[in-house]
Amino acid sequence: MSLFNEQPKIGQELLDVPMGDMIRQMAFAIAEAQIKLDSNSMEVAQMMGGLQTITEEINGEEVVTFEDSRVFFGQEKVTLTGAVELYNSTNDKELKATIKNKLDGNWDYANLTTDNSLTTYAILEAKTDSSFRISNQIYKVVVSPNVTEYYAYKGDGTTKLYEKVSESDILIKKKSGAVEKTFFIPARVSMLELGFSPTFYQFVDTMIEVKISIKYTQEGSYTRTTNTNRRSSSFKAGAMFIPGLGGGIAAGRSVTTTQVNATYSQKYSYSAEGSSFLRTKLVPIPPPAILEERIRAQMELAKEQNKTT
Repeated sequence: MSLFNEQPKIGQELLDVPMGDMIRQMAFAIAEAQIKLDSNSMEVAQMMGGLQTITEEINGEEVVTFEDSRVFFGQEKVTLTGAVELYNSTNDKELKATIKNKLDGNWDYANLTTDNSLTTYAILEAKTDSSFRISNQIYKVVVSPNVTEYYAYKGDGTTKLYEKVSESDILIKKKSGAVEKTFFIPARVSMLELGFSPTFYQFVDTMIEVKISIKYTQEGSYTRTTNTNRRSSSFKAGAMFIPGLGGGIAAGRSVTTTQVNATYSQKYSYSAEGSSFLRTKLVPIPPPAILEERIRAQMELAKEQNKTT
């Protein structure tokens, strides 16, 4: 007699583990993480090379604060003419203020038109003189003794279109008769020029481990007890005398009963535990030599461009 109708299939339990799906999902996760790491390293490389434009949000608008991501480090010696060129080529307001202070009044505005009649934007817009339609020319509007506004002409020569700008957007030039001299201003260099280099990362030695623990226990017992009871009885019928046989007729009967006590018991326990384990190593690797050469070449081109603008 079998006490257990169903037997667990431990082999099938092992086969049912979705190993293929687990490995595929883990591999895709590592690949996606690697792409993001490489993308971040490329951004860092651009920033260290001084090629990334730095912006900040002012009054809800994104404004360029640095044309590149170079950092201030030490000072550089420049001439008055070189300082003027540097002023006109940078968008760094703090650097512009420093240069103006170093020039000590030996400069003039180069593209600013001053007209005492300009007290509102409407007056500026109503001007018909062709001198108020010069591309990138800046016009000073004195609204009040404490309020001065600057507008640059952005039209095409026939259509008026003025754009409000700040005073630092006005170009400067060396003051007529100023004596050429040299002085020191803060130097801006890239992090690569200071010896830093971007770091790239790579996943190596990836290990996928799956553990399954199955515990199966069954116990069974069967007990049978039999008890037999036997009962008998006799009686006489009549008093007839038969010669040679004795007196009377005797009769009897017996009853036998059997009692069976059966006891069945069973115990069954089954438990299964599973766990997956992913281990990978993330190690830094040096940037590709070709990438470093490319970044340095772009840095040189950026320097030449600043000199010609």
